[in-house]
Amino acid sequence: MLNSDGQAGSSTTFPRWQLVADRLDTLITGPSAEQLVVAKSLGVPLSGSLPAPVAAVVIRHHLSAELRIGFRAVDDVPEVLGDIEDELGVTRTESLITGTHEEVTAWFESRYILKTIRGLRALRPQVGDVVSSAGWKAGERRVISTIQDSGRIFMKLKPVRSAWPNNLETVERVGSPGYAAAVKSVGESVLNATVSASTNLDNFAPLAKYELKSHVPAPEAIRALEELLESGEKREEPLQKVLTQYPELLASTVVGGWKTFVIPKPRLGSEYVPDFLVLGINSVGPQWVTIEIEGARHKILTNKGKLAQQTRHAIEQVEDWREWLTRNVSYAQMEQGYHGLTTRAPGLVIIGRDDPAAERQASRARSEEAARIAVHSWDWLLRGARNLSGHALYKTKFAVDNLNEQVGKQVVSLPVSSASTFDELFAEDEDEEFNRLPW
Repeated sequence: MLNSDGQAGSSTTFPRWQLVADRLDTLITGPSAEQLVVAKSLGVPLSGSLPAPVAAVVIRHHLSAELRIGFRAVDDVPEVLGDIEDELGVTRTESLITGTHEEVTAWFESRYILKTIRGLRALRPQVGDVVSSAGWKAGERRVISTIQDSGRIFMKLKPVRSAWPNNLETVERVGSPGYAAAVKSVGESVLNATVSASTNLDNFAPLAKYELKSHVPAPEAIRALEELLESGEKREEPLQKVLTQYPELLASTVVGGWKTFVIPKPRLGSEYVPDFLVLGINSVGPQWVTIEIEGARHKILTNKGKLAQQTRHAIEQVEDWREWLTRNVSYAQMEQGYHGLTTRAPGLVIIGRDDPAAERQASRARSEEAARIAVHSWDWLLRGARNLSGHALYKTKFAVDNLNEQVGKQVVSLPVSSASTFDELFAEDEDEEFNRLPW
């Protein structure tokens, strides 16, 4: 007996998967008792081995005139049906009783039911089992939530996932030694894949001390960064100190229409400490960026056009904290207050002096995963701060592109330009102000 939520009731000890498989089995082993009674009364011959879905079509076809039901005629049995039957090891359907498209569909349904039954009996799924599917993203695992009457299996958590049992493999069963670790891994993975659209500012109350009073850099902030760069200061520490003292210098890296937060040296567990986390909150939710800085003396590329050692080092640091987040994203969000921070957050490396060509080449040199890590110079950051000081609505192309990618559609636009990077855009006209649209 199945209870109201489709699970096994207390009157039976059979597992849910077996109950579903047994019920489906009755559909393909022959016509139902009710179908046999109706067919006999109508004088319609039904084979005792005819699957119930096909028998239903035969009966309806016999009554098509009385019931005013239309059927679509077909000439032959589709070859693909024969392929499925060969795969299942059952006799091919060589001819049709009614010669209709509806009968073909019923035969397909019956063969797929058989495939589902075999999948259920091979998988023996239970609610709570951790499973994987070749049709999901590489390495994705989910926890079983329900087994429907059709045999289709639905998973817990969002985004919604479901699959037929013949396309699933068991990773860990409920109660197995590795079960707890597998469930935790599933939760972290799903959370990392979730794009937060929450605009509840209470979620960010623990970060209040990092909120910028004004996201527009003060003149003294810009002058302090100018002094360091123009004096030839090449060490990282003084630059870190200026950004910590004037965090609004980093405000142009996110679209923080409501609030902007800059967190210096945030601890991700006890292992990883990015130089800065920047959070912009706007109408579509939180936008996070992790920033690694290196000294202005370093080059972005070697003379051979490869990523320089310090550039690679900074990129690896971003990748390290992403790896930590794959296992600890719930801790980062719930315990540390970094609501919405996932491995999908873009990274930004600030290194060296102005070299737009090197920045473009560095972007092309990275792998697909590292493509969400941008490399820009200190001059790029300074130009962003200067533009923001002149127009409170200014944001870098880096910030705008990341927000549009996060949402999955264009929600913010920049002026039309042939430039592909911020620095190309700047180079088009040294004296022209740009990116001034009041979005």
